[in-house]
Amino acid sequence: MIGFSNAWQSFIAPHEWLPLVLCLTTLAAWSRSDEPSLERFEYVAPTMGTMLKIVLYSESQARAEEAIDAALNAIERLIPVLNNYDPESEISQLSQTIQSPQTLSPDLSVVVRQAARWHTLSKGKFDITIGPLTQLWSQARRNQKLPDPVAIESVHGRIGWNNLRVTPVPYDATDPLEIELLADGMRIDVSGLATGYIIDRAFEAIVDAGHDCALIDIGGDIRMGVSPPGTDGWTIDVGGIRRDAPPLRQLRLHSCAVTASGDLNQFIEIDGRRYSHLMDPIGQQPIERRQSTTVVAATALDADVGATTLCVMGMDEASRAFDSLPITQAILLEIDPQLTQDCLPAIRYRNLVHDQ
Repeated sequence: MIGFSNAWQSFIAPHEWLPLVLCLTTLAAWSRSDEPSLERFEYVAPTMGTMLKIVLYSESQARAEEAIDAALNAIERLIPVLNNYDPESEISQLSQTIQSPQTLSPDLSVVVRQAARWHTLSKGKFDITIGPLTQLWSQARRNQKLPDPVAIESVHGRIGWNNLRVTPVPYDATDPLEIELLADGMRIDVSGLATGYIIDRAFEAIVDAGHDCALIDIGGDIRMGVSPPGTDGWTIDVGGIRRDAPPLRQLRLHSCAVTASGDLNQFIEIDGRRYSHLMDPIGQQPIERRQSTTVVAATALDADVGATTLCVMGMDEASRAFDSLPITQAILLEIDPQLTQDCLPAIRYRNLVHDQ
């Protein structure tokens, strides 16, 4: 077994995962009588500042535990690579090495290539060089105080892909990537796609262990396999834009990933203005729109980045860009303070779906 504490910044030694929490529910056999019946197994534990949940259907507890261990090993291997909150992680060490070419590990090479892919797809609305601005506004949320204008001005020259020198290679290449940070004070922030990448690798480990009917959920970022026995898919609730809102709708999904993004939990309000934790890399300022975006895609990484990117774009730009992005469905919610309904700001809603 392996383990983490309940926060990114508190990564601890291996072999300290909570014991498997396996909830057994005997289910009907598959339609063919010569195939064994499958049981539902669950594993739940705190990780990365949120909760990890793994659900899979297996012929036996022993095989389920083997598959779950494989997923946990994948997660343990990747946290020290992608954890922006750990000063000893590979991504943090990269940000401390300026004007010196660095060869990245295979996993970080893939993540940076995918970040470059999405930077191009989003026309700059997704940018992992946004780290200095993210860090500045994270401190503002902790202090409940706007950043000093001089500090805001000082981060502008540290942001942008023009400050990176990256070996030009195809996005789907697998060889190690060489990269160089060119500006003092740069900070590469992969939090917008790290969770998705980790989920994809953990899901692959479960599939490699012989289980294709499984679901991994880390804080609402979800990757799922084939439909559970006797169903036409996994049931996913799509939340509303307010805390007290009931689920907006339910989706029945399989063999895909789904992620939601928005300002519901991470924001600061000062002098009547609400500043989200989501940053606009082009305007180099936090988003002030109240919104929520749910994205369905083939992989957890694309769902993770897609949800963040569409939130940064806003509803109208996101609607125009949707057809050019590698996502299947996007449910967009946005509060329009200019429109009122029963004395409350009205909520705009769009459900965008790619033709099958």
